[in-house]
Amino acid sequence: MAPNSERAMAQQISYMSSGYGRSSTLTANTVDSGSSRDEMSSSASDNDLVFVTSYTDFDKLAHGPRGTEGKHSIHVYRFHPSDGSMCLLNIEGETHDVINPAFSRFHPRLNVVYTCSEDIEKNGQIFAYSIGPDGELTKIGQVDAGGTSTCYITIAKDCRHLLAVNYWDSTLAVFPVSPETGEFTGPRTSMYDPKEGQAVVAAAKMNGGVNHSNNDESTIQMRQKDPHSHALVLDPYFGVMAYVPCLGKDLIREFYFDKENGVIASELNVLPSGLCTGKPDGPRYFVFHPSYDIAYVVNELSSTVAVFRVDRALLREIALAHKAGESMQRFKGRSTLTLIQSISTIPKAFPTKMNTCGRICVHKSGRFVIVSNRGHESIAIFRVKNKGSNRGELSTVGYFHTRGETPRHYQFDSSGQYLIVANQDSNSIAVFNFNLCSGEIKFTGNDYRVPSPNFVQCCPIHGDDEHQSTSILVNAASALGHRPILEEVIPSEIVTDSDADTIKSTIPTNQAPGLTRKELELKLEAARRQIDELKTQMSNMTTSPL
Repeated sequence: MAPNSERAMAQQISYMSSGYGRSSTLTANTVDSGSSRDEMSSSASDNDLVFVTSYTDFDKLAHGPRGTEGKHSIHVYRFHPSDGSMCLLNIEGETHDVINPAFSRFHPRLNVVYTCSEDIEKNGQIFAYSIGPDGELTKIGQVDAGGTSTCYITIAKDCRHLLAVNYWDSTLAVFPVSPETGEFTGPRTSMYDPKEGQAVVAAAKMNGGVNHSNNDESTIQMRQKDPHSHALVLDPYFGVMAYVPCLGKDLIREFYFDKENGVIASELNVLPSGLCTGKPDGPRYFVFHPSYDIAYVVNELSSTVAVFRVDRALLREIALAHKAGESMQRFKGRSTLTLIQSISTIPKAFPTKMNTCGRICVHKSGRFVIVSNRGHESIAIFRVKNKGSNRGELSTVGYFHTRGETPRHYQFDSSGQYLIVANQDSNSIAVFNFNLCSGEIKFTGNDYRVPSPNFVQCCPIHGDDEHQSTSILVNAASALGHRPILEEVIPSEIVTDSDADTIKSTIPTNQAPGLTRKELELKLEAARRQIDELKTQMSNMTTSPL
């Protein structure tokens, strides 16, 4: 490292540790229960852009939308937190270039958004865009997803790998990305195929196959002839376990993820995604609670949420073995999940065959779980129990109509006070107020016409100081051998959601999962001492002769 670079880094570490830098401010807020949380949420919401994708070619899909094919696949809005309204800033995505983008993810550190195309005949494509404060998009990369009907993207905690799921052929792929720019940096590092190279048995819709939007017996029989991976979520504690719901086989697969090399190395365990009633469940998405050792799985076909207790001690054991370079063989057949509850997402009398579940997420407060119902045309909201042996289990708050048809996806703004719903088959986006106390939602009166909207990605634009200060701390600590503690106190990303919510700004969701306030304060103090040590070392490095 050049002396001038060392001196600059030391000065900026000193600036941040003194309490004036943004990174120090964010860390302090994780243990501050004062009113500044609301101010931060409002400020963050003021910078929210909303990235909406649309289906553009229905014939290339496994399912059958009933709305209007989009002439463009991407709409970008500015969100106004004062009244929940949105202003259209940009329309992009020519149909011949970006076909059926159906899942997106905003980078946790950079102003970069990724989206992927859904096509059951040709390999999906993953696009990376730099997104500007006025909604401008600049394409910075594109890779072949290695499989068909790409449906999910995950960014590893260190932001050095992007993991993708291909629904139709059930393959899982990993790609290296730059933590500094978000660009793809090389060829695919890993590919996992649960079919071991065998062809998909079921025919595509255009070749006489079934419409995957339906939920009748004959459709399910064909739909479950093949494995269909639908998501991939890394454990938020150590990042060594990848959980993959397999809709085609009613299973949750647990994979060991070699995070240094970006390799899905081995399948350690599989377990049922529900109660094993003899009826299909069809697990779709998987999400962690931000504070409890609890995970939730939404079962698309049975319209249920399965609640699992997470064995964090076993995950720690696997992480330590990973760090020591030991074999994972002894963990084969040992699950980190235990089913503790199953609860319906629809009213008891409503026919299950008339509904399929869409998205699931945990509200950033940790107090509510939200699920979209396609068919019942509702948002189901559950309260999370927070005391006793039932902590993490769910009770029903209610079901709320989405002002449209087929709510495939929804997203909270960064304040957590507004819910933005994509009603796929009525070509509309509807915005709701979210009551932080009761969990109920109320229509704001704001709705927008968008052809076949399938995904809503909130993009709270990062300021330069936020990215720079966090990068300086992590890079300096890494260079001097201090990365682990700093990463725990200033996490790069704790993704607990099934698709795109990143934890920010509030006590229940910004702290490391499972830590008490006292434990977090001790970690914060340890980080401050570490920063002081870094300052001393950097000072010695900059004053010593060459």
